[in-house]
Amino acid sequence: MDQRRAVQNYQKLHNFFVKSLKFFNLDYFNQSNGFRKRNLLFLTIMIISYYFNIKNVIKTYDAVIKIVWTYNLSWFIIHFMVIAKTFTFIYNKKQYLALLEEIGELYSKDYSELILLIHQKNLMENFKLTIIILVSYTSVFFLFESLALAYLLNIPGVQYPVMYDLPLFSNAPVLHYSLNMIIQFFIFLLFLLVLCFGDHFVILFGLHFRCELKTISEISEIYLNDSNTIKNEKNVLREIYKKHLKVLKMLETLDDIYRIFSFNQILSSFICCCFLFYGTLVQEEFEGTFYMLIVLTVGELFIYCLFGQTLVANTEQIGMSIYLTKWYEMSVEEQQNLLFIMRIAQKPRGIKAAGLIHVNYSTFLEILKGAASYCLILYSLTT
Repeated sequence: MDQRRAVQNYQKLHNFFVKSLKFFNLDYFNQSNGFRKRNLLFLTIMIISYYFNIKNVIKTYDAVIKIVWTYNLSWFIIHFMVIAKTFTFIYNKKQYLALLEEIGELYSKDYSELILLIHQKNLMENFKLTIIILVSYTSVFFLFESLALAYLLNIPGVQYPVMYDLPLFSNAPVLHYSLNMIIQFFIFLLFLLVLCFGDHFVILFGLHFRCELKTISEISEIYLNDSNTIKNEKNVLREIYKKHLKVLKMLETLDDIYRIFSFNQILSSFICCCFLFYGTLVQEEFEGTFYMLIVLTVGELFIYCLFGQTLVANTEQIGMSIYLTKWYEMSVEEQQNLLFIMRIAQKPRGIKAAGLIHVNYSTFLEILKGAASYCLILYSLTT
């Protein structure tokens, strides 16, 4: 796969994400970068729905069947998650677009023949993997949500997901119910799109950063171990250095985008898991929806933690790859440059939620353990 073909493939992904991002910002037909009131339309719809959901949670708090309150509370938490993601799309739109452009530059940048050989191979594998994961994740996500919704509609006492006040049609029960279902279906679909699209960005960025960091490690391991290459190709080390700094700069932009976003994701996933676990304890009979929602919530959280863990592992691998090369056969100046790269690579480069919590596997396990503990406390207080 040549470089031109790689650029064309990425351009398809780029166009898809740019159009989707403009859709949620409602500026698809706007050529300027100015902010307009209609950018807040979807966010306003979600906040209004959030208000009605709060009322429904309060209304069903004293319900005899606790599972009804638990369902409404879970939907309340999902509202919070979706509002946070929508706000991130609006507030960080320029950073998203800039990061997409910078990834495109990595595809189109001219490299030496030695580096291009590894770079193109990894890009080809990464493009195929990205498409497979995006399609698979979307299919599973919408399938599970559809099954959960179908199951939820058949549970008596649960208002799917919340009944809105439609004063103009209060005296027409059939019309009132029909309009409610249409509105709810639209909001439900919008919520699914926001959740899925937010995860798509995480998958895209995670796989592409993994690809670039893997490329740097492989170039270091293969070509810097070849004495002839070290002597004849003096620009290889310079290109490794520039490529590494470029990726680190992009990681800083990524951290700015997901600093607050990841904290909202962790917090909402923790609370949602806590009450979903609680719902499995208070159910009078087997409720499949709870387990579907648990799989989706835990799966979404795992994607973010896997994203953070991948960044940390691959940035640390660069230093080890350089250390295992024949650095001792290089000049003193080149050894100093390698030492500088290794020193930068020793600092973990990942995502910190709110700048405090590392997003990785350890965080994932701690969230599940904490949710289970608080679930048991809540169960002991309510039964």
